[in-house]
Amino acid sequence: MSEPSSAIVVRVALPPSLERIRREFDRSAALGVPAHITILYPWLPAAELSTAARDQLRDIVRGTPVFGVRFARVRRWPEVAYLEPEPAEPFATLTARVAARYPGFPPYAGAIADVVPHLTLVENAEGPLEEVAIRAARHLPFERVVRSLEVLIEGTDGRWRARWRLPLPAAVPVRR
Repeated sequence: MSEPSSAIVVRVALPPSLERIRREFDRSAALGVPAHITILYPWLPAAELSTAARDQLRDIVRGTPVFGVRFARVRRWPEVAYLEPEPAEPFATLTARVAARYPGFPPYAGAIADVVPHLTLVENAEGPLEEVAIRAARHLPFERVVRSLEVLIEGTDGRWRARWRLPLPAAVPVRR
């Protein structure tokens, strides 16, 4: 077995109808992985998560205020049905900033050249992804406010758990 890893994510609370679809078909849901948008995976080995790493992430997060996101479209890749975040830019910016700080940990281990921010609803090569996409579309759109990043760690049992939550700073109102 490989060394347990970690991931930096934005957790997104799905409407109950979408969470049921996810739990029915997505393998990672059974491993404790919450619905999320990945900022960086894989990140540090779980055993190397330190106060210094947490402080470095906190410094990166300080540059991104709380923001809203809307999910109105289901998209597909060959083995994935996902929800497209609108806007996607804050997630892409966070990924770029964290990846720049940790060049030894490129997103998705460098397997994907152009990272597309997305919320995986179902990743399952044998799953009925077209049916999932049709069912999920009936429960869109929905909106959320992004208030924090989370660091998830993989346990030796293969299950994922939250390790740290890093709040985003409150948006500063524009004064006129």
